[in-house]
Amino acid sequence: MTQWPLIFAAFATGALVPLQLVFNGQLGGVTRNAFIASLIVFLVGAVVLSVLVAVMRPQLPTLAELIAAPRTVWLGGLIATGYIVAIVIITPRLGVGLTTGLILVGQLCMALALDHFGAFGNPQHTLGFGRAAGLALMVAGVITIKSF
Repeated sequence: MTQWPLIFAAFATGALVPLQLVFNGQLGGVTRNAFIASLIVFLVGAVVLSVLVAVMRPQLPTLAELIAAPRTVWLGGLIATGYIVAIVIITPRLGVGLTTGLILVGQLCMALALDHFGAFGNPQHTLGFGRAAGLALMVAGVITIKSF
């Protein structure tokens, strides 16, 4: 199977991040509170996902499966909450371009570390010169964006 559809989907998903920054920043301006804005974002998401689950009717996990899951599976919601609150606060102050660049560099740093160590059961991919050079180019890009 070709990976091009997945590559395109990942690219398109990434292209939505700056829009999320703009819209959540606007919502923070309207509500004048990052926590209220973030709560609204999550409520809208919960409604949309509730409708999708009701329509698609996927098999739900059992309570035993949820209890047996690694404790780390619950951290995604905590991380998403911190992310939304942060972008509501940061984006209006730094701008969409710099905020997006910094988020991408932060994501890449963590992703490369997770790959290098094969953390949380993911496949291990050693951090070699090429990957480190790619990260350095990303950092240089963010510095350039910040400088102009």
